[in-house]
Amino acid sequence: MARQDTAGLSVEVRIYGPTNQRRSQYAVRHERDRKQQGPYKTIHLLDGSRSISLTDKSNKNKMTAKEFLRQYEELNRRARRYQQEYRIELEKVDAIGSTLSHDAGMPHGSGVSRKTEDKAIRLADKAAKWKAAEIDALQKRQEVFEVIHDIEGVEGDILYERYINLRRWEDICVVIHMSWRQTHRLHRKALEDVSRKMALNGT
Repeated sequence: MARQDTAGLSVEVRIYGPTNQRRSQYAVRHERDRKQQGPYKTIHLLDGSRSISLTDKSNKNKMTAKEFLRQYEELNRRARRYQQEYRIELEKVDAIGSTLSHDAGMPHGSGVSRKTEDKAIRLADKAAKWKAAEIDALQKRQEVFEVIHDIEGVEGDILYERYINLRRWEDICVVIHMSWRQTHRLHRKALEDVSRKMALNGT
């Protein structure tokens, strides 16, 4: 298998069969693999002895509309996880503080204060991760909002409820007063609108 780059286009070349035969004029046919997602092109060059498959992978790493929109949900989930970790660590620090208050005035070694210091450091680390994750999530929320805010009608409402308010599908159906099937049909249409907008913006 060889790889070529033509005018910035990444092309994968697969060669089948013997390679020592003389090249002849190739019959060319275009195919679209049903398993492929996105606008990829597969070109098979056939001369009876071998097949060369040229696959356009220029868009392979580009996000789908749904992948882009779900980024805020994923970052928000990560922020909530860090928040929970911070609260657990805070409870541990509070527990140590309670122990120290009960032991006030009683002689004790430096081990307790060192333990408290370690807990405080871990607490500060958890807090920093939580706040950083919150900022990332809010920035991504704004990016998602900028893409969907001008999509009008019920389609826009569905996108807003799903990807900004992070509502469940059954709740969205209630909000827009539509059935599950109607809601998902309009959602697919809205994703097509987002895909076109992303393509225009080069996202």
